[in-house]
Amino acid sequence: MSNCTVNTLIEKLIETAHRFRLGQEAEGSQRLRECIDHLEPMLPTLQQANQVIQLVPLMLAAQERHDWLGLADDLEYELPRLLVS
Repeated sequence: MSNCTVNTLIEKLIETAHRFRLGQEAEGSQRLRECIDHLEPMLPTLQQANQVIQLVPLMLAAQERHDWLGLADDLEYELPRLLVS
């Protein structure tokens, strides 16, 4: 896996959110897994790591419920906010 900067990850999160909003759940799910893979090695350096760790299971639960818009909101707004704070 290549190194990913916070800004690049945020771009990927927003692209993933757009996939879910467009009804492209399969592609969105694949991109979500990639985003989480990029996020994991960043956790030790994030100030808001605890909040990120709490948000990820909520996002996965939204995915399980097929709450695509709620998941997209978390991907586009909540998670990026935590990554830059």
